[in-house]
Amino acid sequence: MALIDDDFEVYNMQLNAMNMDLLNDMNFENEGRRVLIQEDPFVVLSDRQFIGTYRLSKVLVRELTNLLTPYIKSPNTSAGLSIERKLLTALRFFASGSYQQDIGEHRGASVSQASVSRCITEVANALNVPEILNKYIHFPSSVSELKEVRLGFYEKFGIPGVIGVIDGTHIAIVPPNTDDLVYPEHVYVNRKGYHSINTQLICDSNLKILNVCVKFPGSSHDSHIWRLSHVLGLLKHLHSIGHTSLLGDSGYGLRPWLLTPLSEYQPNSPETRFNRYLVL
Repeated sequence: MALIDDDFEVYNMQLNAMNMDLLNDMNFENEGRRVLIQEDPFVVLSDRQFIGTYRLSKVLVRELTNLLTPYIKSPNTSAGLSIERKLLTALRFFASGSYQQDIGEHRGASVSQASVSRCITEVANALNVPEILNKYIHFPSSVSELKEVRLGFYEKFGIPGVIGVIDGTHIAIVPPNTDDLVYPEHVYVNRKGYHSINTQLICDSNLKILNVCVKFPGSSHDSHIWRLSHVLGLLKHLHSIGHTSLLGDSGYGLRPWLLTPLSEYQPNSPETRFNRYLVL
């Protein structure tokens, strides 16, 4: 049962008034320091278990380790965490969204909560280095790339001219500093009642991320983020020369370059078929 403020004050006063000699005479069993034993997930986990744990295959994790090595600090001593172990610890957190202490006690990490926090920070910073980020996340920048993405949507769903699907997703965060003048704490509370960043994503037909925007707090509407996106101007231009468009949900306004479901339509009409395509 939670203590109310008055009860909590009384409780503290009682603790402070205790006779310390009495406490010293009490026979407490010391638990002792816990020793966490790390297992090598590349050895103890099957390929299927490895992907289930880290969301990436063993081959991809090896490649990512080599790619991030120049951007992550190497251990100074033999007891320090290797870059591979830092990466695995961070990937486990990214994959599960669990508490840092639970991640540290996982057999593939076996480190303290503080170490987990440092691993997450180091790996996240490395992944956000422009040389790394732009290698994997970039909007089509050539005619051949545009044609390839458009062909993917047409072959899978039969919709011509589409180069991406857009939507926002809320990433939960710890409540930020309430003294921030630009984005105070309350603007991060989304419509579901928790603090978040409303992250705009544009993906191709294979669910590959083409563009990401993480600049707006949880209270921002998807359509507001889209109106301020630099992709909007580019998409208008592409549409003017080649009838190119994105697909979105009803949270966005229907435009020639952004197709969204129609709210009013008659059964068995072309509008019905149009909506059916968008929800496939």
